[in-house]
Amino acid sequence: MPEFRGWGGAALVTGASSGIGLELARGLASRGVDLVLVARSEDKLKALSAQLATAYKVHAIPVAADLSAPDGPAVLMAQLRDVDVTLDILVNNAGIGVYGPFANQGPAREAEMLRLNVAAPTELAAYLVPGMIRRRRGLVLNVSSTAGFAPVPWLGTYGASKAYLVQWTHALADELEGTGVRVAVLCPGTTATNFQSVSGAGARNRPFPQMTAADVAKQCLRGLDKGKRVIVTGRMNAAHTFFAQLLPPSWASRIARDVNRPKRVSR
Repeated sequence: MPEFRGWGGAALVTGASSGIGLELARGLASRGVDLVLVARSEDKLKALSAQLATAYKVHAIPVAADLSAPDGPAVLMAQLRDVDVTLDILVNNAGIGVYGPFANQGPAREAEMLRLNVAAPTELAAYLVPGMIRRRRGLVLNVSSTAGFAPVPWLGTYGASKAYLVQWTHALADELEGTGVRVAVLCPGTTATNFQSVSGAGARNRPFPQMTAADVAKQCLRGLDKGKRVIVTGRMNAAHTFFAQLLPPSWASRIARDVNRPKRVSR
């Protein structure tokens, strides 16, 4: 990403208070990119913004927002109207997962997940991409998952939401070819973040070792440097996604059903 240095704009990073979002923000700051950090925890964001600004000599602006709310993206953009910054990079990292039998989750939690994982990234891009096109420079980085390459029972809605990001990235990247605006998607496997505890996925088997969020972010930035559109982190994850796409969806789903089955399932 050396070509992003000197653009004069900033990166809007959602879900920036921890995990992959924080490490991507750190990586961008280390390359001299100013930041707008978005998450729900205002106090934590303020502390992290101060740390990153001091460590990397960049501007880091904390903005507390709940992107899972129906009007979350619109509220965020209204908050940014008074901030004197040009957003050349959008990192759609914020997301949640719900692990376990679909029938046990309830409509409110499923709807919240779809708003955060699908609607919010799409709306934020719709706000920001036209300006990027006018300036003929920009990057939209969507954070998906290896779960987006095949059906994943027990993580069905989550996997489908991540599949949306993969397919949407391909479509948008081809639409924007020649405009100066790039679109890429990061697809990590199991990562050592708070996703496991929040989603309840700690109760499942893990077929592959976990990566750290810092390693995921480093591989992502290297992938962007190489001009990759789809960045799958980890060799085993890359092999898994390759073969998952070769199988008929019904076969892949049955395999994932058995691998990811909760230790105890309510029937």
